[in-house]
Amino acid sequence: MKNRKLLILCISTVCLLSMVLLLGSGANGGKQPFISSLPVNIDSIQESDSFFSIRAEYPQFQTADPDFNQEIAILISGKIDSFKKESLDNWKARLDTMPADKPVPKGPEQPFEFIASWQAAQLNNECLCLLIKIYYFTGGAHGNEEIQAFNYDNVKKKKIGIEDFFVSPQEALNKISRISAQDITSQLQSRQWKIDDNLKEMLNQGTAPVFDNFRNFNFDSHNLILYFQKYQVAPGAVGSLTVTISRQALEQNSLQSDYLK
Repeated sequence: MKNRKLLILCISTVCLLSMVLLLGSGANGGKQPFISSLPVNIDSIQESDSFFSIRAEYPQFQTADPDFNQEIAILISGKIDSFKKESLDNWKARLDTMPADKPVPKGPEQPFEFIASWQAAQLNNECLCLLIKIYYFTGGAHGNEEIQAFNYDNVKKKKIGIEDFFVSPQEALNKISRISAQDITSQLQSRQWKIDDNLKEMLNQGTAPVFDNFRNFNFDSHNLILYFQKYQVAPGAVGSLTVTISRQALEQNSLQSDYLK
């Protein structure tokens, strides 16, 4: 395709004190800027032409093992590849179904869009906790969004899953399942959503006490932050949802974790 510009930038922030701003509501509730003393490389991918508009940024940590950094990079590259394929397939389907008497457009009215950004819950010598947020539009009535959380033990040099976070994982899942369902119900009701049987079934399935439902989480010294994908617990119009459980609430429910210090 003509006038295609592909720019891959790697910006190294190796200063002893680097600042990461948590945008929007953020993992810390949009309060104070997050300060990290860790050296972080920010990889940036930008591609712009008449067909695609791609903007992606993601971190690479000098204190983490290569496998952890590679998993983040592969996630972004894989999502971009899937986005391009889906966009091209949708464009071809559109051309194939156009009336014969209509002129064939050279390209979409506006480029198909892909945006990936990240925010941190904490970055320090003990833990790396961050969220990758992806938005993409491949045609149709509206775009889509995805989230992917990463947690890494900087001391033990290993990823942290929800099964590693609690002392008694299955018991904890049963409790946070109940807490999450109650919190999301309140969120939906505050948005004037009627909790009918279909929505209740979707909510119950999306918060059921299975590990996969709670694989997207972050934490800091004060909170456990749970992320629920778009369509996981409610219709797509709701978008993704976040449940924040305070350390005090966890302790009240006898939920112990070595990572909440």
